[in-house]
Amino acid sequence: MSTHRLWNDPDVPVPAPDAVPDPRWSPPAAPGARRPLTRDAIVDAAVALADAEGLESVSMPRLARTLGAAPMSLYRHVAHKDALVDLMLDAAIGPPPAGAATGGWRARLTAWGRAKRAVFADHPWTLPLVSGSRRMGPAECAWAEAALRAGVDAGLSVADALAVVHVVNSYVRGASAPLGDRAPRTADLLASGRAADFPLLLDLLEAAPDTGDPFDDGLARVLDGVAAWVDDPARQRP
Repeated sequence: MSTHRLWNDPDVPVPAPDAVPDPRWSPPAAPGARRPLTRDAIVDAAVALADAEGLESVSMPRLARTLGAAPMSLYRHVAHKDALVDLMLDAAIGPPPAGAATGGWRARLTAWGRAKRAVFADHPWTLPLVSGSRRMGPAECAWAEAALRAGVDAGLSVADALAVVHVVNSYVRGASAPLGDRAPRTADLLASGRAADFPLLLDLLEAAPDTGDPFDDGLARVLDGVAAWVDDPARQRP
């Protein structure tokens, strides 16, 4: 085999560059090739599948094919589908944002709300899960703790901080729900003879479409209301 010298050291022969295959051009693994199976690998594959095709597409047989594993081998790492969904949700939510731990309560809850909305945008299947009766896992608890801490650090009791978190969380969830365009067509409304019954709606339909994102404005108005309540002296009265 031809060699060249490493760093000009005449005593250290190494293979010539063209004698070593370039790893960037390695052929793909053969279909069905087995890889080490771990719980994290299963959860990561399930999250990727749910992001691409929806939560209903996730099944143990489908994941087994994706991972090149025997279907029953998955159950050694995840007991059942509900346990898998719990793990998926925790992984998709992840830790709360760093911005929720620094600054005043308003800046912290703004960072918290924006980051939570980003989770729902990246993983739409998580929104129905966190809105249901499923018990919170470690990641959701960490987010709750961060939001509560923002209120408590501002001088609120834990109960009052919880009330604030409930309001902000409700807004974020509602504003994150995919609504689509459910408005009637302007032409249908005009042709119905009932346009006079809906003058404000008609004005909106005939206006130029608003391409902006109202989320931040809405969150700011919610926090304006929270600020007024936090600063209200009457709140301290029995």
